[in-house]
Amino acid sequence: MKRLALVLLLTVVAVPGAHAQTREVRIDIAGGGRRTQLYCEAFTAGRLPAGAPEARQADEVLANDLEQSAVFLVSRAWAGQPPFDVQAVSGGRWKVSGGQATLEGEVRDFPARRPILSKVYRGPAADWRSLVHQFADDIVLQFTGESGVAGTRIAFIAIEGRNKELWVMDLDGAGARPLTRDRSIALSPSWSPDGSLLAFSTYRDGGSPRVYVVPAAGGKLYPVSVRSGLNTSPAYSPDGRELACTLSKDGNSEIYVLDARGGSPQRLTDNRAIDTSPCWSPTGREIAFTSDRSGSPQVYVMNRDGGNVRRLTYEVGYTDSPAWSPRGDLVAFVSRTPAGFDVYVCGADGTNARLVVSGGSNENPRWSPDGRHLVFASNREGPYALFISDLDGRPPRKLDTGGRTAMSPSWSPSASRTAVAVPTNAPNSNPGGRP
Repeated sequence: MKRLALVLLLTVVAVPGAHAQTREVRIDIAGGGRRTQLYCEAFTAGRLPAGAPEARQADEVLANDLEQSAVFLVSRAWAGQPPFDVQAVSGGRWKVSGGQATLEGEVRDFPARRPILSKVYRGPAADWRSLVHQFADDIVLQFTGESGVAGTRIAFIAIEGRNKELWVMDLDGAGARPLTRDRSIALSPSWSPDGSLLAFSTYRDGGSPRVYVVPAAGGKLYPVSVRSGLNTSPAYSPDGRELACTLSKDGNSEIYVLDARGGSPQRLTDNRAIDTSPCWSPTGREIAFTSDRSGSPQVYVMNRDGGNVRRLTYEVGYTDSPAWSPRGDLVAFVSRTPAGFDVYVCGADGTNARLVVSGGSNENPRWSPDGRHLVFASNREGPYALFISDLDGRPPRKLDTGGRTAMSPSWSPSASRTAVAVPTNAPNSNPGGRP
């Protein structure tokens, strides 16, 4: 198997009057999708105040974040696992004082233990998990050149009897909370590009579904499209200025683009077939959607103005729920099977379609902001729940929704950082090369 050397340039801080020096740390990483072996050592901690989050809690959150990043194979010192064949170790110090938490995080190569990353993270003790998530995401950044997704959130629809309510939670299941309590049916959440808003369809007004927007932190709901007929499948444009959605105000389900407040509707499709499930390309220049104009539902792509419509899926039958990858090179979708649906991925031009998730019924795939994962709903273990595929052949892992029956996931953009990450006088604060 081909092997690559990850080269991290470390700048040594010299004493006054001396010149800064630069040296290379080489970590040998196997190519072909093999994960980097990382050893998590326990955070050291002084005496913590009563009720403060313990260092061991932070240890577990960090190890889980890194293990689920699809970048690292993690072993844990506190579980008695030896540092066997590892390429790097993480650790540091955990402090809680006066309602503030401080995490001094370090990553070193192994066995030489030369510094690779050293940062200090500070924030409210009540929000301590976000400090650990930031450290985990920075470790991923250091090794891949792209931040991790530990600090992101998942919006989903929780089924409560006959009702379907909109919920949001952290990626690891913490902080789950409802955004609607309408005792109605909510559908198809979509994040705004800055992660502050969620657009969704709802039957809360009775009659046909309408599109509303709610702050992701919770609060008042605002109507965006309450036109006659269907108002469904909202999707924010990459710049957040527009929403693509399905409207039937003219008698047939067609794709429209509205401004972000719901005004200035522009009809993009004009076909006797049913057109639905719009999804923007990362550039905002194209929109993928589902149409049965060829007889059975298939995924199509058109330009932003509705021109140049072309069919994307040919190799599999009855497809739906397109989702464009953040890099724009792939499109995920589902294809119907006797058991429900399987998840496929193809090139943005429709070529090289491949099965990535099967078993049970698997629906509504959505990409992580780093493009390494797909979240989807599945009944593979019983009632519908949320699962993540790392697209590397490993079995999907189940997300913690607190036991709630869950559908229609939507992955937030990369997390905004409210806590302060303070670079120390560590030898390096720049990301390393791609393994």
